[in-house]
Amino acid sequence: MSFKTVLDNFFSLIYYIYYSIICAVAVRMSLVRLLLPHEHRKLGTAHKGVCGNLFYPHNTMTARYCRRIRKEITIMYKIASKRELNPSVVMMEIDAPLVAKKALPGQFIILRVDEDGERIPLTVAGTDRERGTVKIIFQIVGRTTKKLSFKSEGESITDFVGPLGKPTELDGISRACIVGGGVGCAIALPIAEALHEAGAHVTSIVGFRSRDIVILEDEFQACSDELIMMTDDGSCGREGNVTVPLKEMLESGKKFDMIIAIGPLIMMKFVTLTAKPFGIPVTVSMNPIMIDGTGMCGGCRLTLCRDGERVTKFACVDGPDFDGYEVDFDEAMSRGRMYMPFERHAYEATCNLFAKEAE
Repeated sequence: MSFKTVLDNFFSLIYYIYYSIICAVAVRMSLVRLLLPHEHRKLGTAHKGVCGNLFYPHNTMTARYCRRIRKEITIMYKIASKRELNPSVVMMEIDAPLVAKKALPGQFIILRVDEDGERIPLTVAGTDRERGTVKIIFQIVGRTTKKLSFKSEGESITDFVGPLGKPTELDGISRACIVGGGVGCAIALPIAEALHEAGAHVTSIVGFRSRDIVILEDEFQACSDELIMMTDDGSCGREGNVTVPLKEMLESGKKFDMIIAIGPLIMMKFVTLTAKPFGIPVTVSMNPIMIDGTGMCGGCRLTLCRDGERVTKFACVDGPDFDGYEVDFDEAMSRGRMYMPFERHAYEATCNLFAKEAE
C-alpha cells in the first residue's frame, strides 16, 4: 500500500469522525431541551464541563426554536373536555390530532401530567379524528390519576404519546361476545363499537359492583345487539357476576367467533375458564398489569403456557391482548399485588399535598 493511499485513508477517517461529531451535536442541540428533565432545560443553564455550552445551548436560535416547539406541544395536549362518570372514574378528551389519526381499538397511550410526573399507560377509549381528540377513561387509584383528576377542561398535560401496543384483532369476526368489568368497560367499548360498525353481531355483558359505579351504559346500548347488565347486589340489571349469563348462553348452544374479556384479572380468569369447555377462542387484555408501557421496567411481564412450554412476554410490547387460554393469571395477580402498598402510600401523599394547597 502506497504512502498516498495511507494518507488518503487517514484524512477520510478524520473527515468521517468530524462529520459524525457535527451531526451528533446538531441532533443533541435540537432534542436535548425536549428530552431532559425540566431543571436541565432551563435557558441560561449550562452544565459544568468543557462541552457545557456546546451540548446545552442558551441564548441561541436552537434554544428559542426548542422553546417554541415545547410551547406548541403543550398546546396540543389540551384537555378538550372532562366528565366524571362516577365518583372515582373520569373521562377526558385530549387534543392530540396525530394520535387520534392513528389509534385503533386495543391500543394505549402514555401520558405525564406535568414536568415532574411519572409516565402511566392508559388505553384509548375512543377517538374523534375530525376534531383530533383522543378519549381516555381512568380510575382514581394512585398518585398520577389523582393529579390528573384535578386538571380542568382547558388546561394541558405535559406529554401524551401513542398509539402504542398492538390493536385488537377483529378481522373475520361476525359474532362476538364482549365481556367488560368495572373500568375495563372503557377499553371494551371501542372494540364493541368497531365490531358493530363492521356489521358484526355484538353481545355485550358488563358487570359492576352496584348501580352507583355503572359507566357507559348508554354507549354500550347503542353498539350492542344484546346488552346484559350485571351487578353484585342486583341494583342494576341482573344480580351476579358476568360469567353467569355467559355460561347460560354457551350451554344453550349460542355460538361466538370470539369472546373478548377486559376487566380485573380475576374476572378475565373465570371468563376464560367458563368458555374453555366450549372451545370458543378468548382474547383478554393484560392492560391492568402495565406500569411503564415501554418494555423497560419488566413490571408487565407475564407467563404464557404455549405448546407445553412456559414463555415470557411483556404486556406493553407483545400485547396488550393475549390468548386467554395461555395466560398464567395466578402469577400475574400475585405480581400485581406487590405494587399495592407503594401505590397506596403515593396516593395518600398526593391527597395530603392537595389538601395543604387548598388550605
